Amino acid sequence: MPLEISDKVQQLNGMLCEMDSIYQTLLSAKNISDGEFVVMNAILSLGEGCLQKDIAENSYMSKKTINSTIKKLEKEGYIKLKAGKYPNMHIYLTKKGLDHIKNNVLPIVDVENRVLNNMPEIEFDRLVSGYSKYITSFKEHVTDFIIKESGVDETNKDAFKNGLSKLQAMLSLKK
Repeated sequence: MPLEISDKVQQLNGMLCEMDSIYQTLLSAKNISDGEFVVMNAILSLGEGCLQKDIAENSYMSKKTINSTIKKLEKEGYIKLKAGKYPNMHIYLTKKGLDHIKNNVLPIVDVENRVLNNMPEIEFDRLVSGYSKYITSFKEHVTDFIIKESGVDETNKDAFKNGLSKLQAMLSLKK
């Protein structure tokens, strides 16, 4: 295995790091964390009464991070939890939480919308298409890598390919 990083990997990693840095700057300007932005944005997208598991599934953040963020937001009075069918807790915004979204989350979403609205449709379609292909291929290669590194029997390989999260769950059971 060569001890070098290809120009393509360097370029992509540089762009991903730059995007992360830009988002961190934007979030810092509003004094909110990644987790807080993701949870509040998810409540907007999914609607009030959504569940923690819905947020985790739609945000690609760990359930642990989502859980700790929800606890923090509840403690700060931005959300309230109401019991649903056990063990589900439904998430609702308080007045303070709604104001927080209006003043801190929506301005960030507005920046995102302005950037994308200024992008010609064909460029946006190419961006989404290319990135979707990259993510799909990356997931497949990561799955293959984890299977190989974990010593999972090749006969079970296809069962794991249904999703990386299922694979991670199976591997955690193996330990």
